[in-house]
Amino acid sequence: MSKVCNSTKFIFQEAKDHCRWKKALMPILNSINVNEYRGKSFDEVFVSISNLCIPIAGLGTLTIYDITAAICRHNKIVMDKVFIIGNGPKRAVKLLGLDVKIHILEKARLKYVEIEEIISAFDTHGYTMDEHMRKMRCGDTFETFICNWQKTI
Repeated sequence: MSKVCNSTKFIFQEAKDHCRWKKALMPILNSINVNEYRGKSFDEVFVSISNLCIPIAGLGTLTIYDITAAICRHNKIVMDKVFIIGNGPKRAVKLLGLDVKIHILEKARLKYVEIEEIISAFDTHGYTMDEHMRKMRCGDTFETFICNWQKTI
């Protein structure tokens, strides 16, 4: 694998964009070997990244999620839930009238909705969703989609 593909410059861009504590974040990102997570589940990656970040002031659940999602994308780890962590997704599920569920991990309680619930809510409320998104089964892609969608409402 090329060095560029494993570069934190590209893989973790969303985490860097969301996190205000860059000086605390960068040593963590630089210590991560994304290939070590190959074959793991979302839950395993999230718990591992939580253990790295929780002791560091300023690195919270959104940062942990962003790092975990990047690792999952890089390693083609399926995320079948749409986790509702940032303000954009929180507003989106409220606009869609969705009830969130709780996914319990070692040190976290993550709110989520199912992909099918989002598709159904779009249909119920008459919102447009293209066929490509309807066929998508990646929770992280849906999280980004509803985050961007809610900005237009």
